[in-house]
Amino acid sequence: MIEWLTKNFPHGSNYLVCQTHSEQINQWIANRMITPFQHGRKHILWGKIAEQLPLVGQRLGWVPNKIGLSFLNETVALELADALAVQENIFQPAARHCSQASDLLNQFKLAELSDQNPFSLSEGETKLLWFLTQWIKQPEYFVVGYLPTSLSNQRIEFIVDFLLDKANERTRHSVIILGFHSNQTEWLKPLQSSPEWSIVSRLPDDEEEQI
Repeated sequence: MIEWLTKNFPHGSNYLVCQTHSEQINQWIANRMITPFQHGRKHILWGKIAEQLPLVGQRLGWVPNKIGLSFLNETVALELADALAVQENIFQPAARHCSQASDLLNQFKLAELSDQNPFSLSEGETKLLWFLTQWIKQPEYFVVGYLPTSLSNQRIEFIVDFLLDKANERTRHSVIILGFHSNQTEWLKPLQSSPEWSIVSRLPDDEEEQI
């Protein structure tokens, strides 16, 4: 999967990919990372695909629309602090990670969610939390299947501004990929006018069957 991404979305730019429907990119990733374990034979659980999956997970940050997401902590703040600690290869989050998590929640105007259980969040709140946990790990590829799903116009504008700001930072992700619809492009106009972003007319063909 990473080899395919590298071939079709080379480093040095971010990409806006036109989709035939809002789940096209998500289905492509899910078919390679999730479906083999749901419908395959038992040997898949300890075969080549299973061995590759953790490596792909380290290099790929993925924000889907509807696929069930797993959280490991009792509160939103701890979930982010844990992600920050893992990024430094630290098993338990320290005080600084909790402080950084609080700063992120404040930046995204989500401070009121700090003490909530992640599984009690709305679809939009869950997507934002997952967005942050995936962003924190600084993957080689950061993919958002379709940003507008479950988010208000205000939230969409905020994230677009966030991505534009981060594009100029030295710590930005190597490649960001956002899916969009040809008949719903108002939200991505600021990205279209940025030299950091390239437009791809369709999801490239893929002959690979595994991750």
